[in-house]
Amino acid sequence: MQGNFERIFERILVFTTSSSLMLAAAGIFSTVLNNYEVDKVFVDLFVYIVLGASGLIFSLVLQIFAIEKIKSAMHVVFIVFYEIAVLVLAALLGEGYAPYILIPALLVEYFIGVGINDMFIYHDRFIYECEGFEGKELETYLFHNNLVAIDLTEKTKGQQAVLFGLSVVMFIILVFGKLSQGYFNQIITMLVIVFYLSIMLCYYTLGLFKNDVFYAFLGFKNYIADKKKILRSVFLIILLASVFAALLSSNKALIKINYFLSEYDEQLNDNMPVHEDDFGYIPLPELNMGDDFGPEVRPNLILEIIFEFIKYAAIVAIAGAVLYFFIKPFFTRHWRVFWSEGKLIRFLRDVWSDIKSFFRFIFSKDDSSQAYSTVQAKSFQDSMLDFLKKAKRSKEKTAEIDRLTKQFMRLIDWGETHKIHYRANLAPAEYTKLIEQYFQTEDNKEAASNAGQLFEKALYDKEVLTAEEEKLFIESIKKVLQCE
Repeated sequence: MQGNFERIFERILVFTTSSSLMLAAAGIFSTVLNNYEVDKVFVDLFVYIVLGASGLIFSLVLQIFAIEKIKSAMHVVFIVFYEIAVLVLAALLGEGYAPYILIPALLVEYFIGVGINDMFIYHDRFIYECEGFEGKELETYLFHNNLVAIDLTEKTKGQQAVLFGLSVVMFIILVFGKLSQGYFNQIITMLVIVFYLSIMLCYYTLGLFKNDVFYAFLGFKNYIADKKKILRSVFLIILLASVFAALLSSNKALIKINYFLSEYDEQLNDNMPVHEDDFGYIPLPELNMGDDFGPEVRPNLILEIIFEFIKYAAIVAIAGAVLYFFIKPFFTRHWRVFWSEGKLIRFLRDVWSDIKSFFRFIFSKDDSSQAYSTVQAKSFQDSMLDFLKKAKRSKEKTAEIDRLTKQFMRLIDWGETHKIHYRANLAPAEYTKLIEQYFQTEDNKEAASNAGQLFEKALYDKEVLTAEEEKLFIESIKKVLQCE
């Protein structure tokens, strides 16, 4: 449950940090950019909707890229095609001037999201690296295998600088917005508050990541008893700081700079001597350039043809390379498998499930059962990781077992809340037999049985499950989880 909360919390930070910055900037400078007298409207409702929706889409796409381990070059391919799609949509809706704002704004919004998302990816890699170890064993492992920890530490340092830079950028936007009589209202104020709140929460997560590395080297993994309690404390500190800032701030300047500037200008004008312009026009002599450079030389026709051929060959080669770069990803096996196996639908279902778990985690009062069930699910995941390390499996098989394990962990969490305890000596099908005994109806018993049998088939069969079998597995898990 807590893992689902952290996943959604990270996605929310990626979305709010990038989107609030771009929406606030667009709103503030809308009055400066728009000229309604000549129908030049650069920022309108269409721009706000696209920026907001794009922030949500970007956060989901970045999560898919992280799960599928997509190469960095795909970021360029995606954003170029996304910009083209937005341009087509703007043309269809008659938004002639909106692309002038959306093209640079979407580019900045996406790569801000990439930077923040990378921070979470590095942390996920570190946590995954430490999964199968505990105590002294973890300490010894990290002593000999510390590259992932070093990468995470360096990333957190760089990300701190980036977050500080984004804070300064927002401050500059606010200052220049005020100076240029920009548009400010309650929505803009809320966006600014959301942005700085997101920055503070990013710093909070960076602090946790640093502690994860520090305590992991000492052999400790679960050093925080209740992260929800710490998060509440962070929100309380931010709220108190905001209240004090609102009370102490004022629109009246402590030092009237304009008064001193006006006095200085008057003194400067009084003491400045006046000089007349004595410089006259000095004609320049005419230069005859023709005789100095000799007779006109005609270019060699053969050389001209060769140069033209080289120029157009280079243009064609560059155009072909660019086209190959952007089209190639759509013909890879990874791309075909992603769509043929319906991974996008499964991902969206998982996101919806994580969102529900996120709100259950926030509004739940008793965390004891959740903490206990998380331990049991973790134990199962550790056993699966040990199995994968010992067995030589293909990339596709490893990815499949990883996906199914996450689903089966949800089943174990459900079982723990219903007093059906998982033990390390139980095989998946043996555990689902215990769940079958809990149910009265045949449909629910069959769903539990399918979940256990399909998981064991995926575990021991050399071939990956078919799309239908994996779909049945997920639906069976879902059916069990819906039962009380």
